[in-house]
Amino acid sequence: MKHATCLAALLFAAGPVRAETCPELDRELLLHSCHGAFTAEALLLPEDRAAVAEERGPRLVVTGAYTSAETRGEGAPLPVGLFVRGGTVVNRQFAPMDGILLIDAAGEVSLHHRARVALGGVLFDLHDAEARASFLAAAEAGGLTVLQSHLLVVDGAVDVRPDDEAPQFKRRLVFVDGEGRAGVWQTSDSVTLFEAAVAVRAGMGAVMALNLDMGSYDLCVRQDPSETILEGENCGLIGWADAAKLSNLLAFRPAD
Repeated sequence: MKHATCLAALLFAAGPVRAETCPELDRELLLHSCHGAFTAEALLLPEDRAAVAEERGPRLVVTGAYTSAETRGEGAPLPVGLFVRGGTVVNRQFAPMDGILLIDAAGEVSLHHRARVALGGVLFDLHDAEARASFLAAAEAGGLTVLQSHLLVVDGAVDVRPDDEAPQFKRRLVFVDGEGRAGVWQTSDSVTLFEAAVAVRAGMGAVMALNLDMGSYDLCVRQDPSETILEGENCGLIGWADAAKLSNLLAFRPAD
């Protein structure tokens, strides 16, 4: 459990810790803002590959949005759904998924339902093409990052139906709890999306929880202050050497 201890003591120890309500970081809870404020960044592959691999310092890096069978410029892998990286629109294609992860220019994470995305004092219903265009323009102007995926918990309620025939995989989620604290949580075993939603709602008090890409796209590295991603602990299924098929990653670092 070396890295769980390091993350708690070093990686995200920048802010005040409320020990009585702060869950311990472990093999399931990879990140929680009660251990210290953090910033998030979306990374594109292959463009950011070299810089990501060589960067030293405390960091958690995980696969973000799903990767499409389609490609973008010069055959590079394409994220599924709306994807904006630091104000640059990578994919304008709206996907039938109800979750929007926003990262503002300061690196703060928020989760939204696609029918009511709060940005700049405006609620955008992304089902509407005109509202969607205005939202993307605001994201470009504000230097924001946007990715789209499935919400499993919405406004404190599990938003997935139980299904005995549903596939079971290890799941990883970004969540926000009732106190506005954010984190990254994963299941220890293969479960359905419904089971993952119930578990993160009960265990983490999640009021919003968004699914990240897993399966054969499951990259997860926890990195100590002196390490690079190549030296960090592999908490996922694939290693950095097998990341060529991925279109994007999420990187979490201690806030300044």
